[in-house]
Amino acid sequence: MPEVSDPETRPKLSEDTFEYKVYLIGFSATGKSHSGRLAAQELGAMFIDMDRLIVKRAGKQISEIFENDGEDEFRRMEREVLEEQAEASGQRVVSTGGGVPVDARNREVMTRSGLTIRLVASPETIHSRISRSASRRAQRAGRGSAARPMLTGSGDDDTTVDRVRELLAEREGAYRAATDVAIDTEGREPPDVAAEIVARVLESQSED
Repeated sequence: MPEVSDPETRPKLSEDTFEYKVYLIGFSATGKSHSGRLAAQELGAMFIDMDRLIVKRAGKQISEIFENDGEDEFRRMEREVLEEQAEASGQRVVSTGGGVPVDARNREVMTRSGLTIRLVASPETIHSRISRSASRRAQRAGRGSAARPMLTGSGDDDTTVDRVRELLAEREGAYRAATDVAIDTEGREPPDVAAEIVARVLESQSED
């Protein structure tokens, strides 16, 4: 597993990109949060997990927002949080929810304010990761991250590979439209993916 670099030698975004934003998009369980956090550390940027921020503000899990307030309200909250991150000062790596790029307004926000990186994995790998995550949450007796209501109505443990394929197909056009850079996470550990995120960000910066 790659080692975390020494703080003195870590690559950093230059001062002239102080407002630079990196948006990580992709399906659930492609590693946006874990790899994104590591990449932000390497870049000396702030890390934002949109789903966690929404849960904190709402005071309830995403599944509860869907159930009590409806999907439209959740999507409104997503747009609000994304716009805030785009307008905020400082360099940020933003892990977005899996459905964020579906809204054309969100794609426009990401396009005008930063670099959008898509993390990719096969439906089978995504299903396997979601199942492992569900098992860990069950063991922690409700202490884990929010459930994914778009995948299943009763819990992540009931998610099927076919449902993952179905949602991926529905979102593919939006993902492609939003993507500046795509990174395959298949068979890779988060530090390895994070290293490629950092490399692609610095490459993009050098081209500007």
